[in-house]
Amino acid sequence: MQELIITALSSGLVTGILTWAAARRKTLAEAQTHELENVNRAVGYYREMLDDMAGRYREAIKELQEVKNQIANLEDKIIKLAAENRALIEELQKYKQLNGKRNE
Repeated sequence: MQELIITALSSGLVTGILTWAAARRKTLAEAQTHELENVNRAVGYYREMLDDMAGRYREAIKELQEVKNQIANLEDKIIKLAAENRALIEELQKYKQLNGKRNE
């Protein structure tokens, strides 16, 4: 009888230990799986943020280039208008000199 109890207890103990070990391995594997899924979600989120930032950066560079082109065009206009202004001043000075000589 005592042998039967010892056999039953030892067999139950071995079964319990094996079950606990298998369950522990399964729990650890599930935990790692969930952790990897969370990391993948985070990586995806940050990748989307970086892609969005890269798009905004490209758009800002494009707008900056357009502004630089506008500034260059306006600088060219200023140079042309300054030259035209000097030419008009010279013409006005010639006109004043001619009018001054006629009146004398």
